[in-house]
Amino acid sequence: MSQLTGRVREEVEEIILQGIDHVERRNILKIIGASPEGATYSEVLHELAMNTGKLNYHLKLLEGLIERDDQRRYHLTKLGRKALMVLGSMTEDLDEEALSLVSTAKSSKDELISGLVSWWLRLVLFLSFTAFMGFVALIYFMVGAGEATEAAYLWLMIPLGLLVAMYLWLEKVRKKAPERIVEFLKRLGMYR
Repeated sequence: MSQLTGRVREEVEEIILQGIDHVERRNILKIIGASPEGATYSEVLHELAMNTGKLNYHLKLLEGLIERDDQRRYHLTKLGRKALMVLGSMTEDLDEEALSLVSTAKSSKDELISGLVSWWLRLVLFLSFTAFMGFVALIYFMVGAGEATEAAYLWLMIPLGLLVAMYLWLEKVRKKAPERIVEFLKRLGMYR
């Protein structure tokens, strides 16, 4: 058995981790690994019920872990079998203590992302409110200078309505933001 150098070992680890760090790639590996004769593109597509663009994206990221034969069936490479073995070993023999650590780790990540999202939404609302107050001051000074009538105050209803609508929308977005942001960051490869 050959010894892997530090750099090669890190590259192998990175390839395997990339393959198993997304639920859809894990599912692709499981589908291909469960079929001794290999799985066709159509079989994987049908099994996962995803669009072709998304499947192509994940298959591209699984290069090195999967390969296609002459009949265009996907098979696991040696690294792919190793990735599937690592994936299977991750959930073996878990006790109650290990399961409680999973929920602790998940809630910590969710709290961090929720905090960042809340901070960003507050910034957006603050800037929007500041712009609204600038608009109010502009109309006030225009009316005072005689360049606009007091009817111009009615124009304040439009940005005020937009500000309220934006606040309500942002509150709705904030509730689902952690999951969506995590998914987006995973697709960018910035979150594991």
